[in-house]
Amino acid sequence: MEEIEIRPTVKFVRAGAIAISALALLAWGALLFDKVHTFWLPLAVTLLLFIPLYQWIQIRATLTVLTRDRIRIETGIISRSTRTLMLPYVQDVVVTQSLGNRVFNVGSVRIENAGATGHVLLENVDAPRQLADKILERARSSH
Repeated sequence: MEEIEIRPTVKFVRAGAIAISALALLAWGALLFDKVHTFWLPLAVTLLLFIPLYQWIQIRATLTVLTRDRIRIETGIISRSTRTLMLPYVQDVVVTQSLGNRVFNVGSVRIENAGATGHVLLENVDAPRQLADKILERARSSH
């Protein structure tokens, strides 16, 4: 079985970046056509693009890898933290989706294990039900 890389979705970050970019273009267009008499407004709207950039960096700093017999969660950019769960100890996998998340097929997957650490939460992942099925399938085959 191949390794499966799991990252939080970028759907909402991309949508935010597109919306802010459109507002920035409108603001700069208003300045260009003398509808706005100061460059502070378009500059402030353009600086809002740092919000989706920051969110994208946070997403890229989180990686979960599902292997044949374990789940490895890596977080961080400069300093890195790694947590490993052995699939034979997985007891339950819970998928949570709000109505809005169901529309975009995004959700949270909570992996309950028998160890002292309790659970792992993978938030805002694409196709969470399919991911939960894969985790349970691999947990069953690793026994």
